[in-house]
Amino acid sequence: MKKVNLVILAFLCLQLPFLAQAQENKEVLVEENESKVPMLKGNMRFHTKTYEDQSQNRNRTNVDFSYEHSSEAIYKDGQNLISRSYFTIDLGKGIWNGESAAPDVRVWGSWMVGLNAVRQMKVSNNFYVKGLAGVHFHNFKFADDNIQAIKGAESVEFLERAGGIKSKIAASYLTLALIPKISTGHNGFRIGAGPHAGYRLGGRGKFVYQDNGRNKDFDRSDMYLENLRYGIRGELGVSWLDFFFNYDLNHVFQSNRGPEVNAMSFGIIL
Repeated sequence: MKKVNLVILAFLCLQLPFLAQAQENKEVLVEENESKVPMLKGNMRFHTKTYEDQSQNRNRTNVDFSYEHSSEAIYKDGQNLISRSYFTIDLGKGIWNGESAAPDVRVWGSWMVGLNAVRQMKVSNNFYVKGLAGVHFHNFKFADDNIQAIKGAESVEFLERAGGIKSKIAASYLTLALIPKISTGHNGFRIGAGPHAGYRLGGRGKFVYQDNGRNKDFDRSDMYLENLRYGIRGELGVSWLDFFFNYDLNHVFQSNRGPEVNAMSFGIIL
């Protein structure tokens, strides 16, 4: 009897895949959709399939999702360049260079953050133009914590203070850029450079010092910063990784109102 039961059990186990397949075959694909949501430098893609189980009169929906980087959107399934819009963040260092009269700034203490709306446009198979509009925030942190920047009667002045903890000049700009770029293909190498320009939205000086506790002095004036800035922006990318480099051709401060220094920034594009 035990042998008979084992034979029956083995037979049932062998039939299970066929029974499951028969059950699966009763499901009919009734609807299939694909959608995408822009996210940072790419798209979140959603692929849904709806099946109808005719035997039990009910539906079942499968949802698959994946992230598509901008480089994949440019060259997908062997297609040429696709025009599209997305959002990026520039995250990097911001410094200046020029006259020795200007205070030195710390490379690792100064930073630049840019929030960008991007539109890329097809020109040919391996060539496209990237348009950028955003707000860029610059912080120039002085290497000498005892130097305070203030707006004087005729120019920006750099005072020697005591007990300094941190000192900087900050500025924000509405920025536009137009960057022609060359790409070698899907997940390949990308390089481009073009003009950028900005209009100053704000600027201030900040000095943090120790004097019977931690204190802060702010100079909320325009610090004689130039209202307009212009220069060159370069971008370099491979696979999913992209870098930027900005160099201003005009000076940070107004003519004869401060030291002749040019701003530059470099970092990663998220």
